[in-house]
Amino acid sequence: MTFRSGFLVLAVVVSACGSREVETPEMGLPAWDGVHIVCSEDVSFAGDAVTTLPEFTEDDRLGFCARSMRYIELHREFGSKTSYFGVVAATTASLAATYAPLVRKAYSDSTWTFMADMNRELEAHVNEVAQKAGQGGLSGILRGGLDTGANVRAEQEKVQTKLEAFAASDPEGYAQLIEDVNGTFNPTNRLLIAAINRNPFFKAYEAGLAQVRARHGGAIDFADIEQRVEIGAVLQALIEGTGR
Repeated sequence: MTFRSGFLVLAVVVSACGSREVETPEMGLPAWDGVHIVCSEDVSFAGDAVTTLPEFTEDDRLGFCARSMRYIELHREFGSKTSYFGVVAATTASLAATYAPLVRKAYSDSTWTFMADMNRELEAHVNEVAQKAGQGGLSGILRGGLDTGANVRAEQEKVQTKLEAFAASDPEGYAQLIEDVNGTFNPTNRLLIAAINRNPFFKAYEAGLAQVRARHGGAIDFADIEQRVEIGAVLQALIEGTGR
């Protein structure tokens, strides 16, 4: 398959009710529009701004690349109404990056299956928000349907339900999942760290994650919904360009 150029997916999210202000790192980035990452045959990193989006089949990168590119398109179209599509594009992109050949083994096969299924299921929620964003006027905004924090919180509640069901049906698989994902939120893999440091957006994201770790004893726990919400708040700040 040939790719014209492109970008990088998880769906970590932001708090609606009970949200807290998150201190964001100094990163010197403008509001994000999907130009800092490219999803290629190897899920590598873009050196230049990406303006043309690639075409993917559903099987490419377990669907992560295809979805992240679609979410970038939604962000470019509706970014003035909500940063939600930017958040889900960036989190889905981070999964695509983790699925790159050199770092793919950071997750077990059962973890990848769970992540792929979860990301596919969460697309339905993204589609609902996109419908509201495309209605025109202020109707969606006035109903609160485009609130980034509210949509992120709703997503994480869906993730929590899926995690709890997985823990009940396969305790060992669940334990492996949490260990695997925590390893990417608290990275020690030198290849993953090198990839993060090569990309301005992910480097800024990592600086924000360091603040979350500091508030929770030095490590992030993916099993904790409130910590996932805090991670989303960092992403939202980066997407909106408020963490400069």
